[in-house]
Amino acid sequence: MQTPDPHTGQEHPPEPPPPVFKTWNQLYAFVIALHAVIITLFYIFTKLYS
Repeated sequence: MQTPDPHTGQEHPPEPPPPVFKTWNQLYAFVIALHAVIITLFYIFTKLYS
């Protein structure tokens, strides 16, 4: 479904899906989870090697 632009009133084509996941929300969830994993690994490495 196309939504009109509030400024011009013209309709925009629907956004294409991301290349790997089916929806953008899945991609965003993956990125947040990946950041959490990386931060956790940095914390563990810091404690192990300090």
